[in-house]
Amino acid sequence: MPLRTTYLALLAAAALGGCTDQPAAPPPTTQTTAPAAAPGRPAAAGTMRYAGEYAWHEAENKEVGGTLTVYPESDSTILFSLQASSGAPSYLLANAFGRARLRGATATYFGKAPADTYGCKLRIRFSPTAAQVSLVNTKANDCFFGGSFIPDGTYQRTSRTVPQQVVDDAGDTLRFAHLPPESLQDSH
Repeated sequence: MPLRTTYLALLAAAALGGCTDQPAAPPPTTQTTAPAAAPGRPAAAGTMRYAGEYAWHEAENKEVGGTLTVYPESDSTILFSLQASSGAPSYLLANAFGRARLRGATATYFGKAPADTYGCKLRIRFSPTAAQVSLVNTKANDCFFGGSFIPDGTYQRTSRTVPQQVVDDAGDTLRFAHLPPESLQDSH
């Protein structure tokens, strides 16, 4: 009997130990409306509606296609990763990563390496369920996507979740919120 009495006394003490005059702490919240802004970056409420992942595949050949990942950087800019493949037999690749300026529902990216003559210009037109990717001025463009492969197409939205990272073509994990702004090609 003494062991049972000791057990019940400890159980009662533990239950009473949790009683205080302090209000209960609020439950932790999860952020669903906007990503935490990186140091020096504004919140991205204006571009949240475009955040997520999009996919494109040819109906007759599922190997041909790509993915578009969109991160809301600010009210007027997005960070994006575009990765696409032409499929067999050549498996030409198209990869683009950078910052695009948004006007209305259209984002424009322009990047130019020192050796480029024209630079690379992409346009992404968003709708609630898709993103239309197109290369601007295909005759005067230095996107170097491999052969004559161009990742133009309608990428269907597959997720509205704000992506936190993307794996680039070299296999490196890039965390959107931790990218220094000067490391990205800025669009014009």
